[in-house]
Amino acid sequence: MPKTDIIPITPTPVATSPSTSPPVKKKVTKTIFKIFLNIFSVIFILATLTAVFGFFFVFVPGKQLYDQAILLNSDVNELKQAVTDKNLVFAKDRLTKLKNQIPSIQKSYSRLSLIGSFPYIKDYYQDGNRLIEIAKDGLDTGEIVITAVEPYQDFLGLKGAATSSGKTTEDRITFLTQSIEGLLPHLNTIESKVSSIEDNLNKIDSNRYPEEFRGYVIKSNLTKLKTAVADGHKLLKNGQPILNQTAWLLGKDKPRNYFLIFQNDGELRPTGGFWTAYGILKVDKGKITPVISDDIYALDAKFNSKIPAPRPIKDYHINVPYYNIRDMNINPDFPTSAKLLLESYQKATGSKEKIDAVVAIDTQVLVGLVKNIGRVGVFGWGNFSAEPDKRCDGCPQIIYQLEWIAGRPRAYIETDRKGFLAPLMQSLLSNAMGAEKSKVGPLVQTLLNNVLEKHILFYFTDPKIQSAGILANIGGDIVQTPAEVDYVSLIDANMSSAKTNLFLNQKIKHEIISHDGKVEHKISVYYINPSKASNCNLEKGDLCLNAPKYRDWFRFYVPTGSELVKMTGSEVDPVKYEESGKQVFEGFYGNKYPLYAQSSLKTSIQYFSSIRPSANYTLYLQKQAGTKPVDYELIVNGQKTDSFSWVSDRTIKLSL
Repeated sequence: MPKTDIIPITPTPVATSPSTSPPVKKKVTKTIFKIFLNIFSVIFILATLTAVFGFFFVFVPGKQLYDQAILLNSDVNELKQAVTDKNLVFAKDRLTKLKNQIPSIQKSYSRLSLIGSFPYIKDYYQDGNRLIEIAKDGLDTGEIVITAVEPYQDFLGLKGAATSSGKTTEDRITFLTQSIEGLLPHLNTIESKVSSIEDNLNKIDSNRYPEEFRGYVIKSNLTKLKTAVADGHKLLKNGQPILNQTAWLLGKDKPRNYFLIFQNDGELRPTGGFWTAYGILKVDKGKITPVISDDIYALDAKFNSKIPAPRPIKDYHINVPYYNIRDMNINPDFPTSAKLLLESYQKATGSKEKIDAVVAIDTQVLVGLVKNIGRVGVFGWGNFSAEPDKRCDGCPQIIYQLEWIAGRPRAYIETDRKGFLAPLMQSLLSNAMGAEKSKVGPLVQTLLNNVLEKHILFYFTDPKIQSAGILANIGGDIVQTPAEVDYVSLIDANMSSAKTNLFLNQKIKHEIISHDGKVEHKISVYYINPSKASNCNLEKGDLCLNAPKYRDWFRFYVPTGSELVKMTGSEVDPVKYEESGKQVFEGFYGNKYPLYAQSSLKTSIQYFSSIRPSANYTLYLQKQAGTKPVDYELIVNGQKTDSFSWVSDRTIKLSL
C-alpha cells in the first residue's frame, strides 16, 4: 500500500472580545441595587406612613385621651371625697362635671378605632368601649341616687339644704315611711342601670389581663369589681319586695306583734348566740310598746321539757338530758329554729296571741346603738354605754353590764334576772327616733350594717312577707345556691364554755385546687384566745366570762354529694349527714383537747366538692350569724388570690 502522510489538524482559536464580562457584572450589580433601593423605598414609605398613622391616629388621640384621663381621675377622687364627707351638694357638682367629660373622652377614644380593628388589639379596644359605657351608666346611677335622696338628705344626716323631717317621734316615723316609699320608684331605674353595668363587666375577660402592670393591680381588682357589682345588683333586685312592705312592718294598717329573742353572741350558738332573754314588742303606726320581757330560764321552767335531748346535745353538752327551749337553735337555719321557738313558747305559756315576726338580735346591735346615741338609762336596770370596760379586756360597758345582770352568781333566787330586754330595746329605739338629726344617718347605717352582717335576723309568720325576707337575705336561712355554684359555711357552737366568744378570734386559710376535673378544698381554721381565764369559782362570786377551757362543736356545710378526704383537730371521728339541703361534716373538740385561755388551736378539713371547675366558677361563702369579722385568706392553685375580712355573705368568682 502506498504510504500516506498524516497531517495534524490544529483547531483554529476563537477570538474572544476582552470587553464582554465586565458589562454583565455591572448590569447585575445595578439590578440588585435597584431591587434594594425599591425595597428600602417601600420600607421607608411604610415607615413614614406608619409614623404618620401612629402620630395622627395613635399618639395624638392617645395623648389627648391620657390627658383627659388624668383630669378625670382628679375629679373622680374629688367625688369619692364628697361621698366620704356625705356632702350631697359637692357630690352632685362633681357628678355633673364628670358626666360632661364623657362625650369628649368617647370621641378621643373613637379615633383609635383603626388600630382597634387589628385582630390582637380588637378585644382590648372593645373592652375600652365597655368601660366607657360602664362609666356612663355609673354616673347616671349616681345622679339618680342623689335625686332620689335629696328630699331626705337632712333626715339621713347628709350635708345640704335642710329638709323637714319632723320633730316628734311620730313625725319621724311618718317621714321615715314616706322616705322609703318615695325611694322605691327610683330603685327600678337604678337596678336597670346596675344590671347594664354588670352585663358589660361580664363581657370583659379578666384572663386577658396581667395580674399587675406598672404597680397597678389589674386582674384581681377587675374580678373583685365584678363580684361587688354582682352583689350590689342582687341586693337591689332582691331587696325591693321587703322594702315594699315598709308600711306593714311599721304597723300602719294595724298593730304588729314582734317576738324579740336576744342571742348572746358571747356564747355562740348555731343561729348566732345563746338564747338568753325574750320579749314581745307591739308596733302600732311606728310606735313601739313593750308588752312582756322575761328570762329564757323562766320560760323553760314553764315548758318543763321531758323531750329527750337530740344527739348533738347529748354528745357535746354537759349534763343536759332534755331538750330545753334555750337549746332549740341547734339548726343554723334561723326559720327552722324560729318556728320551733314559737311553737314551744305558745305551748309553755298557752298564749294564743298572733305573733307576726320573730326578730333575733345580739350584743353588737346594742353596742352599735349606744355608740351613736350615747349613754342610755333604763329604769330599774341602770345606765349603758359603749365605753371600754377593763373588766372584760376592753369590751363595751353595755356588754359587761348585761352579762353581770344576767349571769353573775347570786346567793338568792331572782325570778326576772333577764327581763331587761324589752325595756332596754324600747329605751334604745325611743332615744334613736328622738336623736338629733346629725345622728340619724349614722344610726340608719349602723342598723343596715347589723342586718347585712347578720346581727339582726327576721322570721315572718306571713308566707308572703317571709318570702320577701328570704329573697332579701335577712332571714338567716341556709342559702340554697344554684346547682352550678359552690358553697361553704362554717358553723361553731360554744358548748358550756361561759362567754368565751367575747374574747375569741378566728383566722381561715382556704386553699382551692383544681385538678382532674374536680375542685378540692383545704380549709384551715385557727381559733385564738388571747385573754386570761376568768375566775370561774362560783363561790367567789366573780363573773365567769372567759372559761379556762373552750369546748366547740363545729360543722362545715358544703354542697350535697361532696366527698370528705380528712378532718383534723377533732377529737371525735367526723360525722357526716345532710341537713338544710347541704352536706355536713361535723367535728368537736374540748373534752380531751380543749382550747385553753391565752392559746390557739387549729382544725382543718379536706374534701372534694360536687361542683366541677369551670371558667366561671362561683363560690358562695355564707357567714354564721352573730360572729365577729374573720380574717380570710384565699389561695387558688397555689397562688394567693385574695385576703379579706369576712363580715357578711360573700360571692367569689374564679376561672378554674
